[in-house]
Amino acid sequence: MKSNRPLVSIMIPNRNHSAFLGDCIESALAQTYRNTEIVVLDNCSKDDSVSVVSKYLDRGVRLCKNPLNVGNVSYKFLAMLSEGDYMILLCADDLIDPCLIEKAVSVMEKHPGVGYVHCDRNYIDGNGKVTELDPFFNRSFMAPGESVLPIYMLTDIAQASQCVMRRKTFEKVLGYDTEFDHANADKELWFRLSLVSDYAYIRERLALIRLHEARETTLGFRSFFHPLAIYLTLDNQAGWGEMEGRQNVLERLPAAHRKLASECLRIGFFCMKESRRALAGKYMLFSEIINEDVVHDEQYKRLRDLYERSAKVDWDEKDGASEPDMFSRHMRNYDPPEGFEGLDINDYVA
Repeated sequence: MKSNRPLVSIMIPNRNHSAFLGDCIESALAQTYRNTEIVVLDNCSKDDSVSVVSKYLDRGVRLCKNPLNVGNVSYKFLAMLSEGDYMILLCADDLIDPCLIEKAVSVMEKHPGVGYVHCDRNYIDGNGKVTELDPFFNRSFMAPGESVLPIYMLTDIAQASQCVMRRKTFEKVLGYDTEFDHANADKELWFRLSLVSDYAYIRERLALIRLHEARETTLGFRSFFHPLAIYLTLDNQAGWGEMEGRQNVLERLPAAHRKLASECLRIGFFCMKESRRALAGKYMLFSEIINEDVVHDEQYKRLRDLYERSAKVDWDEKDGASEPDMFSRHMRNYDPPEGFEGLDINDYVA
């Protein structure tokens, strides 16, 4: 019997993640929300990803195959291939809790002005070891989109697998902007969704984000495209802020540039540990271009010293050489933005 609940599209883009893809699909199939479609778009994988997905075809999973690697354009293809009133882009190496969609959709069904919902996350590595993170905010809530806009200029609240979106809102902002790299496509989308809708946050860690050597963000560090894309993202957000008269966005731009400069330093240490001296130099130079005062920062002086000596040193957690360390040592638990209304998720799901 067909469900009378709105259809939710679980969209899974994949390239060469066969080691994790089965678990990802299992987490999608395990959702307590029963009216879902699962669409896997394989982006010309060279491993046995297609064989992994084929095992789930008799359970309703759809497989579509790109003959070429089209990168982030896969996001737009998945939106066109799916039909749900709600949608989630579930990365092929990530996992979601069985109740994520149930809780997120329940909030949006009760509050039509909410265009997207974030849950919180933990990290999981390639061997299945989980790193627990502090939730970003100190409570679940709804908030006007305008009050959330500046946050996306300064930090990463959520990645794709943490978000359930209303399709009408997604289409209103023209979906994923694939001019930006993998690491920034999400944050840039959250910003544009907040221009046209309200926002809700569930303070439960209902997603596991995978960190491993083949992760697109880590690969982006090695190409130097990552900081350039962030800079372009900030410039784009400032342009939207000016056009829409959002002064709170424009006021955050200098702080966002300072934060990006600091991030470049952290990635510089990552590069030095990998013996990529020339790349570390590029990150260091770019940090100076973004924020000329960064040269007075102790981390800058340390990186400059390492770069000039070009010698290996003893590394400790403070050096921020690996992605889990870069993120897990941050203290979070912030107050919600202005104009928020608290949510008790138990009121929405039995």
